[in-house]
Amino acid sequence: MFRAWDAARGGGLQRKAVVGQLNEVGGMLAYHHPPHLQRRLWGVAANLAVLAGWMSHDVGLEPTAQKYFVIAAHAAREGGDRPRAGEALSRAARQMVHLGRPDDALDLMKLAQSGSGERLQPRTKAMFHTIEAWAQASMGKGQAMRRTLGQAEDLFVSDRQDVEQPGWMQTFKDEDLYGMQALAYRTLAEFDPDAAAHAQYYAQKALALRVDGRERSKIFDHLSMASACFIADDPEQADRYARLALMSMGSNSSRRTWDRLREMYRLTAEYAGYPKIHELREEIELALPKPRSRGDGSARA
Repeated sequence: MFRAWDAARGGGLQRKAVVGQLNEVGGMLAYHHPPHLQRRLWGVAANLAVLAGWMSHDVGLEPTAQKYFVIAAHAAREGGDRPRAGEALSRAARQMVHLGRPDDALDLMKLAQSGSGERLQPRTKAMFHTIEAWAQASMGKGQAMRRTLGQAEDLFVSDRQDVEQPGWMQTFKDEDLYGMQALAYRTLAEFDPDAAAHAQYYAQKALALRVDGRERSKIFDHLSMASACFIADDPEQADRYARLALMSMGSNSSRRTWDRLREMYRLTAEYAGYPKIHELREEIELALPKPRSRGDGSARA
């Protein structure tokens, strides 16, 4: 329920409830339990801590998010779930790319992949590769990014789904793979404008499948598409997708969507002389919340 709410409306609305439940589980872990219950409690703690970290990152509480990701990785290891520990580190890596530190993200992804053990399923490996590819794109490493995305695609389609996915991976579907591919190509397009066409292609594929109420992901896809259209010199299409994103953002508590909107807004400057884009820029300027300090989120992971 908390995951679904976070995906639909952002991390701000239920974060304190998740933290409260995590504190309750922490209190339970202070007592001795039979081994099978102890492992389950550590697993619950890991799930709640990852979600608390993700929600904290989503609302811009970056140092707090880092602490919860560390707690999650520790709890998962205590519970014997190495893949879950790796996934917690992968969340921290996504945070690092968002904060403009792709080198730290790649270091974290190496730890995530090496520490996850042999139980890592193909779809989880594919998800890990998409994060690595986004970090590579942020550094302008187009060849490496394309190679990594190719590996992600191969792993994703090789998953026969004959083994039940862990609960924390059940939201990584086809549209999420496409969405991450769109984001990686859109990011690379800052260095290589030819990548914008690929970003548009994957964003369109993702949007065609966004039917499950995960509004935040849809906003991100609209922004990837709008940014790619601006880079590809198609301001009319860019205006359309930017407005679709803007229309949904008022009911969402995710600060990450506003951060991504600011990145897109920067691309509108070249087209400020167009009446439609001039109007769009004014609407964005009125809607944008004031930037908030990210605290000590610049510290090394």
